Amino acid sequence: MVSSRFLRYLAPNLITLSSMIFGLVSLWSCHNGNFSLAAWMIVYAVLTDRLDGLVARAVKGTSELGMQLDSFADSLNFGIAPAFLVLTYLSGRPDLPYHDGGGAHTLLFIVCGGYMLCAVFRLARYNVLSDDQVPTKIFFGFPTTLSGGTLAIWILLFLKYDPSSPAFGGAKLFGESFQTPASVWTYLPIAVAIFGYLMASRLPMPKIGKTQNRPISVLLLVLMTIGYICGFLMRYPEVLFWMPTVWCIIFLIWGQASASARAMYPPPLFPRTPERPLIRPQEDLGDIVLDEGPNGSAEAPPKP
Repeated sequence: MVSSRFLRYLAPNLITLSSMIFGLVSLWSCHNGNFSLAAWMIVYAVLTDRLDGLVARAVKGTSELGMQLDSFADSLNFGIAPAFLVLTYLSGRPDLPYHDGGGAHTLLFIVCGGYMLCAVFRLARYNVLSDDQVPTKIFFGFPTTLSGGTLAIWILLFLKYDPSSPAFGGAKLFGESFQTPASVWTYLPIAVAIFGYLMASRLPMPKIGKTQNRPISVLLLVLMTIGYICGFLMRYPEVLFWMPTVWCIIFLIWGQASASARAMYPPPLFPRTPERPLIRPQEDLGDIVLDEGPNGSAEAPPKP
């Protein structure tokens, strides 16, 4: 009984922990100049992020520990890794204004750092909400998974058609003549800043899969299946590009055009009334004997 219970909770947490390895490999790949692999590892993390939730619900292994691990994994995979990927790639290209270490490079660092902090803020905001405050059908602010995954897919698409990048990702579905303009890389930090803002914003957007429309549910299932196949095979970012991009555009418009969406507000970030004071765990050390007196008798530590 104990072992089966342990394994039930262990299974989804192992998937979450494995996704953090993808984040580490992404950082390592950036350091070694393999930027396409770095972006693919973020895509891998997106796919496993979806799996751990499915497994947890299937085996009834949802736990507070799993939720905290998931937030730590998301902060690495969709906050730190995408920011580091953009920062290292753009600052490493001599044909871009971010290479010389001047004002543009400083601005790039601020944008990437701000994106990372927005991702961490969004995850922390979600964690402090109680169960009855967490919306079941909508997000407030873009999810970190969507933001980091979309950025990684865009970078893969731009890299695949960049003449200075080595070939990867299967045949070029847009044709050999299509090339990524240098201006795309120049203005990419604007997209990074927008995604950072959207993560920290209160913009409502529906959770994917939460629909009663059967044709739409079937379509989403087919698209997700195609996404998993292309993602795990590291092929055709052109195919992966469409679903998250269209999803972002539709619900950016929906969040502003819908009166019901504009009327929705997230729970307050800070308590409205003073709560009981938090007790530092270190205060428990006051009851522990840390030293002995000169005669071998125990002495309590001095009061601070």
